[in-house]
Amino acid sequence: MKKSSLLCALVAILATLTFQTIQAQNYKGIPQNAKEYIAKHFKGFNISHYEMDKDILDVEHKVYVSDNRTTYKLDFDKRGNVTDIESTDDKTPLPNSILPVKITQHVKGKFPHAKIIEWKKKKNTQVVELTNDMELVFDGKGNFLRIDD
Repeated sequence: MKKSSLLCALVAILATLTFQTIQAQNYKGIPQNAKEYIAKHFKGFNISHYEMDKDILDVEHKVYVSDNRTTYKLDFDKRGNVTDIESTDDKTPLPNSILPVKITQHVKGKFPHAKIIEWKKKKNTQVVELTNDMELVFDGKGNFLRIDD
């Protein structure tokens, strides 16, 4: 009985040490690259919320920007490279300035009534979610690969 209690306590402590979310009132933890990205693509927006997710191997910065009408959530890796951007209301499109031209052209040509509400950059692909609930997958250069369900 003592061994199982001790084991549970150790697992709980390890879980706490391996994943930690820090909600910061100041934004000093945001990498400089991320600050520059926000300033370039979200002029007129203010940082409304910031979280830093830490685990043993990685750090992720979640930044919410708002202009009193629209809020976007931006995820950055530990170096400040953007990895995910989404509209928090699932209907306001992302600014075209943040999206690769090939992707915006493909969406406009194939889905003229849909707007991009989320963009994710993965290791070798980019994924966009549209207002019509479709997910489109592109390669790293913005070439269309497939529709995901």
